[in-house]
Amino acid sequence: MAGLWDRLSTAYNTLLPLALVLLIVGPVLPNAALAGAPSKLAQWLKKISVIQTWNMYAPDPTRAHTYIAVYAEFADGRREALAEAEQARSGWDTTWAWDKTRNDIWRFYAVLNPDKPNNNRLWYLRSVCVREALARPEPPRKIVAERVRRRFTPPDKVRAGKPGLGQVERKPLATVDCKSWPVRDMVAAALARQG
Repeated sequence: MAGLWDRLSTAYNTLLPLALVLLIVGPVLPNAALAGAPSKLAQWLKKISVIQTWNMYAPDPTRAHTYIAVYAEFADGRREALAEAEQARSGWDTTWAWDKTRNDIWRFYAVLNPDKPNNNRLWYLRSVCVREALARPEPPRKIVAERVRRRFTPPDKVRAGKPGLGQVERKPLATVDCKSWPVRDMVAAALARQG
């Protein structure tokens, strides 16, 4: 019985890795040389949701460096750049992957999906209304945000001498009224906590 078990174990340990290699490499083998078998294997793998493509590892790689720029607008018509706008103006040569603050993470999510509604952006901008209302004697009337973006230059063009980042692109994102009821309630609650 032990001899049979050893032979079955050896067969399993040999055939399983070979089958896995076939599933991974098979779909990319040349179709013409193998009578279309690789495409049939690829179609079968799709049916059982096993797909081996680069998209599996990097489905939507970052193609640009993006910031959110935020401005306060006051009742007298003044427009003032806030901390986010300063970061968007001067942050292009910084690396902050391991130094993210909670605000950096909120800003990252607030700038996503510029053409769609984004609750992260809405609540972040409302929190900016509160922050600015508490920091100054005259609160802003509204907060205006825009996306500031620079595309990454493809590696072959960088090797040819082009700069790593493209031109600055600006796109309006959202405007939040600082007199709306959620913001008023948030400011009142913050002032009550301050005493």
